Amino acid sequence: MKKIFAFSLIFVFQFGLSQDIKEKSLLWEISGKGLSQPSYLFGTVHIACQGEVEMRPELQNAFDKTEQLILELDMDEPSLMTKMMQASLATDGKKVSEKLGDELSAKVDSLITAKMGMSLAMFENLNLPTISVQLGMLAIDCPMDLGYDMMLLSEAQALKREVKGLETPEAQIDVLFAMTNEDAMQSISYLVNNFDEAEQQLRELLEYYRNQDVQALYNFTKESFEDPKYPQGNLEDFLDKRNENWIPVIEKEIKTTPSLIAVGAAHLAGEKGVINLLRKQGYKVKAVL
Repeated sequence: MKKIFAFSLIFVFQFGLSQDIKEKSLLWEISGKGLSQPSYLFGTVHIACQGEVEMRPELQNAFDKTEQLILELDMDEPSLMTKMMQASLATDGKKVSEKLGDELSAKVDSLITAKMGMSLAMFENLNLPTISVQLGMLAIDCPMDLGYDMMLLSEAQALKREVKGLETPEAQIDVLFAMTNEDAMQSISYLVNNFDEAEQQLRELLEYYRNQDVQALYNFTKESFEDPKYPQGNLEDFLDKRNENWIPVIEKEIKTTPSLIAVGAAHLAGEKGVINLLRKQGYKVKAVL
């Protein structure tokens, strides 16, 4: 069973075989339904190995043809980081080590020390879902770089281009931190006791991304979410509902302004993925190969 940490990469949901995405592409052109100019949809990865995040020619072309950047969140919002940091803190007054107990705390501390050169004591005020996210991110077995979201944001800011978000920080926080302490503890336990497997699965996931296989990314993450040994939250809330909520926002924006829309790659495929939802609304969504 594939059990890769899917919180940090933000991907997946329920799919119909008849609506599988056959083309291998991270970049999709949106046209039709009265649009005067096309917009573009791009599947991102939120973390990557150093040197792998680059402005490919087809992505540069889409960026140049559009007038605004739309991310999952408005990364330009001044209060964004403060809100995310506040959401990561424990509110019950208990330290992480108190909740995990001596044995699990020791394993977490050993892993964090080996991978980050810091001890668990540096993270004692965080809540357990945040600890689970942090541990999952450590499974990348190469020098880590920030993903395409930050690269595109930097490009847009350099040109003083408008940056918007598909959802509010509060909406994303509600999903990312919805996991109970019990499920988060089980997730943490799984990661520290099966870390080699987690590393292997993350390598596989990133390879699907390199191959631009959004359907395989979706299938992989779906299976991961369904594994009861490794709780990661509610799949429908994590992807389906968010995708459906994004469609009216996307429609409103692309009617007036050609846009580059960049979201986690596993949001693209699936019956309720962004590609199929836009097609159901009457748009032509074509892979840029």
